[in-house]
Amino acid sequence: MSVKSIFIPEYEISQKLKAFLKYYRKHLLIFILISFLIHFLPVILNIKYVESVKEVKRPPTTVKFIQRAPRLQKQLELQKAPKIVERTMQRMMPQRSRMATMPRTMTTAVTHGGSALASLGRPGDYVDRSWTPQQAQFYGPNIQMEVENTRMSSKRGVSGLKDNLIDWMNFQDRFSGMIDQGSNKKDVSGFIEFYQLEYRGSKVEDNNQPGWNCIPQALQNLADFINNNTKIKVTLKGSVRLDSKELMNIPIVFMIGYRAEPIYTKEEAQNLGKYLREGGFLFIDDAFAYEAGSFNRKVRQLIKDALGFDAVFERIPNNHPIYHSWEDFDGPPAGDDNIRPNGMALANPNPAQRLKPVPERYKYLEGVFLNGRLAVVLSSKGYSRAWGDWLKNPRSFGGPQDNTRQLQLGLNIIVFAATQKGGIIDKNKQKVAAELNK
Repeated sequence: MSVKSIFIPEYEISQKLKAFLKYYRKHLLIFILISFLIHFLPVILNIKYVESVKEVKRPPTTVKFIQRAPRLQKQLELQKAPKIVERTMQRMMPQRSRMATMPRTMTTAVTHGGSALASLGRPGDYVDRSWTPQQAQFYGPNIQMEVENTRMSSKRGVSGLKDNLIDWMNFQDRFSGMIDQGSNKKDVSGFIEFYQLEYRGSKVEDNNQPGWNCIPQALQNLADFINNNTKIKVTLKGSVRLDSKELMNIPIVFMIGYRAEPIYTKEEAQNLGKYLREGGFLFIDDAFAYEAGSFNRKVRQLIKDALGFDAVFERIPNNHPIYHSWEDFDGPPAGDDNIRPNGMALANPNPAQRLKPVPERYKYLEGVFLNGRLAVVLSSKGYSRAWGDWLKNPRSFGGPQDNTRQLQLGLNIIVFAATQKGGIIDKNKQKVAAELNK
């Protein structure tokens, strides 16, 4: 179809209109193409848009309660203040009953051989004998001045507790031990609770027991010996761990081992060090009776980790009070290192499985002193074996052996640890004395 040009005089409109339509048609197609690409390109390229829709939560409908003051229906009236009348009351104190103090007069005939007053008159005369309140005397104790309080002693501190008739058995629900020793060193009384230190071991012992309880009967036999021979009441309380808070209140702790090495953490060693520095007492016995053994070496390292530079093991001299606190010794008595020259396994009568002979005999006990106080006793003599197994050793091991002296030494250790200055029991006694002297 041909387009006819429109000619207007001196101006050609058709050419301008053509150019205009061509220009805008071209750009319109370009815009449509661009719009098409924008809308369908995500579909072609599989582009996913995640639109985060925020859920607008309407606040819950609340009702605000406003409490207003009540309206007075009647006009406020002032009431009359009550009149307070002061009264003085006198307390009547009862009078103490005494002998009759009313004046009395009686007439007595003068006779020979009568009273001294009658002898002053002539025979046949009458003499007045009068008794007045001014002459009255009351013969009896003055409650405020003459009767003394014999309950409280004049002594102060721990030394006066015994004079004040303090029975330590009354403190069983408060403390884990209270032991008192009289002027006679064998006059000991009180109570004590036995705790055995429970630790993780590197292996199980030959008798299928954990290392910390390798001699199960040891403390039971020692407790029976003390209960039967003294006035001390011993109670077996079980075991306590190195990281236990209860450890700080226990006066004496037993640690027994054989061949298993104790395994402990840094925190457990620090807790043990705190216990020893605050008055605790630890008795360690190597039932294997060999200083070069694994338990003996490891337990020394435990004390060093607990006390640091203060962990200095010293040989306890034979004249130390620990050998004379209840029974007299000239040094440590024989231990398991002395009675098994041919060697024997722990509760193992099979000769093929016996241990090698103990190459050394130890004539001393070792200790760690903190500011002069004996805090740790280390025995390499196997006294726990003596307490628990000697009486039941078979004849092939030379048994049964008498363990009386070894039990007596155990009692010595208990009495010494319970009565030495600076220990937990001594601190508890000072606490009780301070409470009584308030």
